[in-house]
Amino acid sequence: MVNKKGSTIWITGLSGAGKTTITNLLIPQFQNMGINPIILDGDEIRAAIRDPHWQFDTNSRLLGSYRYSRLARLFTHQNQVVIVPTISMFHEVQRWNREYIPNYFEVFLDVDIKARISRDPKGLYQNESSHMVEDSTAELPLFPDMRILNNGGIDDATVKAEEIFTEWKKVIYDA
Repeated sequence: MVNKKGSTIWITGLSGAGKTTITNLLIPQFQNMGINPIILDGDEIRAAIRDPHWQFDTNSRLLGSYRYSRLARLFTHQNQVVIVPTISMFHEVQRWNREYIPNYFEVFLDVDIKARISRDPKGLYQNESSHMVEDSTAELPLFPDMRILNNGGIDDATVKAEEIFTEWKKVIYDA
């Protein structure tokens, strides 16, 4: 099946929300349609760009969020499906994405602190001097296309990925 149009699926949530896990579960669903999505994982993009001035302060995080957005926009305009799993909790970036990225589909993974701490894949919740986004400073999405409560395990994540794919297909692909 030929990709009909490019789009961006922006999967956001705090550390431990399951962004990368759900992204990895989405990939085969797209591949089954003959679409190889481009994944712009926040950590991988940061590692690839390796900008020594790109730190973890608010301004650097904002710069990084715009980098993901502009890359997603570039690939979306080239008729690619892009999935961006990233902590990018800035209302201004969310607004920019909606205005400038065609077929933008935002998913907010809402996960309680207990579940995030139990997952903690990077050990960020164990380290008080960590550079992770604090719950109190995160600008949670105001109008996501989907808000997913993701407090369960891997089996639940599989169900959540299927829900995201089905909704994306209905709202973006088949529209």
